[in-house]
Amino acid sequence: MQGYILHTHKVRDEDLLVKIITTNHLYTLYRFYGARHSTIHIGHKIDFIIERDIKNLGKLREPSHLSFDWEIHSHKRYYWQQYITLLNTHLQDVSNIDSFYFDHLEHGAIRLNKEEPKRCMLSLYAKLLNFEGRNNPLNTCLICNNILNDDKIIILRGILAAHKECINGTLFNKSKILHWLNGNGEFLEDNEVDKLWEILLLGI
Repeated sequence: MQGYILHTHKVRDEDLLVKIITTNHLYTLYRFYGARHSTIHIGHKIDFIIERDIKNLGKLREPSHLSFDWEIHSHKRYYWQQYITLLNTHLQDVSNIDSFYFDHLEHGAIRLNKEEPKRCMLSLYAKLLNFEGRNNPLNTCLICNNILNDDKIIILRGILAAHKECINGTLFNKSKILHWLNGNGEFLEDNEVDKLWEILLLGI
């Protein structure tokens, strides 16, 4: 079985609870620390076996790291792990999931070989919003509920939008945000990428 590690939590000595996303399930498994063991890190893709016992919690056995070339670059690992952490929080208390989420990470891990990491993660986020039906058309102000006719708008957490007169926040060009949400993130300037990343860090 293959999956991506979303979260780890130390429970006793060096033992861990490991949360792993696979094609259709989120598993929380117990990982015993031993003399011969693979390093477990957030964001790693692994091949593994689940050992079942009389308890509900399975044991993580024989994890093997399926590495990507970009993992040698610390800045790419950093942004990947940031996104993984946000996705883990987003999927909290979920067990059975659509295959989209695993495929989502597969797609991102491949794209990271060639793409700038923040742009890559923002592109993933736009695809996730679209899949979940949260691809905001930016037509209405979150605060006053009136039409957003302005070219310059405020973007808030979750890519909700508002008039600049209604709330303080980061100003964006509406047409560029719509391009990004529709899968055309290459039109974003570097400073816009930085600002969107800060908004993403508030939560998926």
